[in-house]
Amino acid sequence: MKLSQQLLHQIHRHLESGYPNEACGVMLGKGGVITEIVSADNKRTDSARNRYLIDPLAYMKIERDADKRGMDVLGIYHSHPDVAARPSQFDLDHAWPNFSHLIVSVVQGKAVESNSWRLRDDRSAFDQEAVEISE
Repeated sequence: MKLSQQLLHQIHRHLESGYPNEACGVMLGKGGVITEIVSADNKRTDSARNRYLIDPLAYMKIERDADKRGMDVLGIYHSHPDVAARPSQFDLDHAWPNFSHLIVSVVQGKAVESNSWRLRDDRSAFDQEAVEISE
């Protein structure tokens, strides 16, 4: 996965603004290069502190708009408030295949660690994905 320092900064600011709850969004681009992000509201009401939910209708709109502009949904990003940027069992149970899953650890309101993960084809685990940051 590749993205600019500016986009990573935007992701961090968005996720910090959601603290102490998880925040989330969608990453768009082509060929593994993220060129745009779309913030999504966390619609989770029962456990927003440590879970997130992107409204399915909002996601469909994001996907349709991206398609009209010749872009693909390349992944999802979300925060882990006050814990490491590693997938949880919940993340594994709800991950989408063929996507980058960027997880950002937000500790006391500040983004401190970002890691990207890809779900294995058999859905048994995640593998960490290299992230190339460009200027």
